[in-house]
Amino acid sequence: MELSRLSIRQTHGAIGIESQRAQMKIESPPGELRIESTPAVMDVQRVPAELNIDSSKAWMAYGKGNHLEWYRMVSSQYYGEFLNNVARIVEEGNQLAQFTKPGNTIANMISNRILEKPNIQYVGEASADNVDLQYIPASLNISWNDHETKVEYLPNKPQATFEAAVTNIYMRNKNSIEMWVSNYNLYG
Repeated sequence: MELSRLSIRQTHGAIGIESQRAQMKIESPPGELRIESTPAVMDVQRVPAELNIDSSKAWMAYGKGNHLEWYRMVSSQYYGEFLNNVARIVEEGNQLAQFTKPGNTIANMISNRILEKPNIQYVGEASADNVDLQYIPASLNISWNDHETKVEYLPNKPQATFEAAVTNIYMRNKNSIEMWVSNYNLYG
């Protein structure tokens, strides 16, 4: 017995999709950094110590001092010596006025004059304080100028590039339906 058979063949449709990712490139070049620095300055000024020794009084005590000071020392005694001489002349005049007294008045006056020592001092006074010492300690002056640092930064802009994503969509397989009738022999 022959029968008819219906055959159906179906293929499914397939969509093909290819895509490339989007790409973003960012480049950031480094900025420029400028640093300027001036060095610190230290200024040190030192005045050395000073020792002053004044031995002029000691030299005057030896009679070998400064001529001007020696002259002032001697001449300052003249007025007192002048007054002493005037007093002695007055006293000798009073002795001569008493000529009625017994003795040799003129010979006594002459012997006193010969034995007389001068009252003017031609040398200075000897003393332990004749040498004057003066000590001035050292002084130190320090001035300091700080250093300066200048920092300057110039940034560079980042550079960005962007590539968009690409998507390709296509039909890889078309859908289809096939139908056909064929004879079918049940016993054959």
